[in-house]
Amino acid sequence: MNMMNKDQGPQGYPSSGYPAAAPQGLAELFGVTAAMQMLRRRMLIMALVGGVAAVAAFAFLMLRTPAYDATALVMINLRQERVLAQQDVMGQMPRDTASIDSEIELLRSPALMGELAEALGLTNQGADEGADIEEITADLSEALTVRRRGLTYVIEITARSTDPARAQLIANTYADVYIASQVNARIDTAQRANSWLSRRLAELREDVQRKESAAESYRVQTGLMPAQGSTLPEQQITNVQTQVLQAQADLAEREARFRQVQQLRQSGAPIETLGNAINSDTIRNLRDREAEIARRQSDLENRYLETHPAVQSIRAERADIESQIQREVQRISVNLGNEVSVARARLQTLQGSLASATGELNQNSGASVRLRELEREAAASREVYESYLQRYQEIADQDQLNTSDARLMTYAAEPTSPASPQLRISLALAIALGLLLGLGAGVISEILDQSVKSADELESKVGFPAIASIPTINKRMMRQMPPSERNPAGYLIGRPMSAFTEALRVLRTVIVYSKLDFSVKVVAVTSALPDEGKTTVSMCLGRVAAMSGQRVVVVDCDLRKQSINDIVDIDSDVGILQVLAGEAPWRSAIVQDPVSDAHILPVATSGFTPRDVFGSDAMARLVQDLRSAYDLVVLDCAPILAVAETRILVKHADTTVMVARAGRSAIGAVRSAAQQVEGAGGKVLGIALNGVEANWQSYADSLYFYQSKSYYSVS
Repeated sequence: MNMMNKDQGPQGYPSSGYPAAAPQGLAELFGVTAAMQMLRRRMLIMALVGGVAAVAAFAFLMLRTPAYDATALVMINLRQERVLAQQDVMGQMPRDTASIDSEIELLRSPALMGELAEALGLTNQGADEGADIEEITADLSEALTVRRRGLTYVIEITARSTDPARAQLIANTYADVYIASQVNARIDTAQRANSWLSRRLAELREDVQRKESAAESYRVQTGLMPAQGSTLPEQQITNVQTQVLQAQADLAEREARFRQVQQLRQSGAPIETLGNAINSDTIRNLRDREAEIARRQSDLENRYLETHPAVQSIRAERADIESQIQREVQRISVNLGNEVSVARARLQTLQGSLASATGELNQNSGASVRLRELEREAAASREVYESYLQRYQEIADQDQLNTSDARLMTYAAEPTSPASPQLRISLALAIALGLLLGLGAGVISEILDQSVKSADELESKVGFPAIASIPTINKRMMRQMPPSERNPAGYLIGRPMSAFTEALRVLRTVIVYSKLDFSVKVVAVTSALPDEGKTTVSMCLGRVAAMSGQRVVVVDCDLRKQSINDIVDIDSDVGILQVLAGEAPWRSAIVQDPVSDAHILPVATSGFTPRDVFGSDAMARLVQDLRSAYDLVVLDCAPILAVAETRILVKHADTTVMVARAGRSAIGAVRSAAQQVEGAGGKVLGIALNGVEANWQSYADSLYFYQSKSYYSVS
């Protein structure tokens, strides 16, 4: 409390002057919170509009004439039969998604619809009835639905009609018409292709004959006679080249063996290594004899001395064998050298023959090139001719088969149950439409509604603080009260722990402690227009102040309606007018509230005067006397926009409380009334929002009772 500035109210709002609108974030204005508040406020109208729309839509959908669907299935063949292998124009497109979609578009085409109309006999019937063929095909197009089944090559042909038998007839007839159109298209294509191929084959046959005759004549003229597929010079060169390659290989082999033997002899390699390299049977036999002699020599040397004749004889024999091996190696080495020379000479001879044959061939190269060119042209022409001839025979066979690119999988069966209306779908559509229209109605009503319903709306749209949020009291809650107390003021006494009573306590607290520099004793209670609850708030404020121990008096300053008399059931001949006229002292006009310690200064039953009594000195003295005698003086004023005298009364009060009814008071009216109070010299403390529904509340309200019901007693 001690932290508030001198010129501020209990919530930090300026106590005088026209306050600015309370700032709010975008999330509060347009976010989830605002949407939830709108849904709570507009639940009734959304439920009514949505329910009526859903029932009407459901009735409309379910009362339609039943329609039956019959579906025939057609599958596109996967094979690709083309008239020409190199031409896709006259053949089949690959069976990809685009080609399947093309077949579906063909099924939807007006031309095919016209054939269906003729098959069903609708063209003659339409002519008799004066109907145009375009109208008939349009009706059939609306009755038929063609779509691909998933990613397969199956096409569904669905016909819809109010007659199940007719739906079956249309679907099956259309499937037959499509298959027949495919067959006819293939026959027409084959006939056109055969006619074109016949002419083309004749041209190609003449071209082949001409080119083959030219090649043969040139061969005879140049003497380039073929020999097993090639000319004689070419065959001769081929043979010589083969011999040259063989001679080169033989020479290389002999040279390699000769070099190996020479290298081994020069390096002093053992005789065993030379024998393996030469691979000679003679050396192998001599080596075997040498081994046998060596064995015998070893045996004799072990038995006799070196001078023994047997030892000398075996050594001489071994030396003779080694000499023979050396001579044999020498002989083989010489033979290898001779073989290398012979092989080299033979290679040179063959290379000379190849050069001679190549020279002769070069002399005839120009003629050979020309001959090969003519032969290639003749061969290419014959290949084209044979491919066309093969295609011609295939197309002739296909023409006899009468096949199509599509085949019928299954005919449509006669439907036994209607496809529409369907209960589940109709119900879902009706509910969706109801939700959409209900939500739209709620949004539109929220946009068009210019009233205030919660504290945050009040502060953001009007610009004055909401000092109290007083909940509404429904009829069920009133029925629990005695008949004489079935009004808000009586409910406050009977239910002191209710949210309604607590809201009035909040209002009293704000009024009493709104100023720090002086005590607020006189408060004017007014509203913008009649029937906004300002008299009820005044009387309830007086009673709750009396229940809090204050001496309080409620002064009825509404000379026209005298609403307090009806609330407290007062019937008095002395009231405020008599006091102001000096006909009676104010203490004699005071009436005791029968259910509380509050005092009431009423308006006499027959009291009304056109004179300006509230601007008189008597009114000023009366207010001063009441200020001295009571802790709180509540001036129940008339609506300021409806009655001029309220502008005078607000100057006598320390502060003014505006009362607005939630969901009824217009924003412009409340704002204008507050401005007129301050323009007349009064000080607007804030606005008490009366009749607040629980589902309208936000956390900005002074008393949040929407989710705090356990704290209050309503029974």
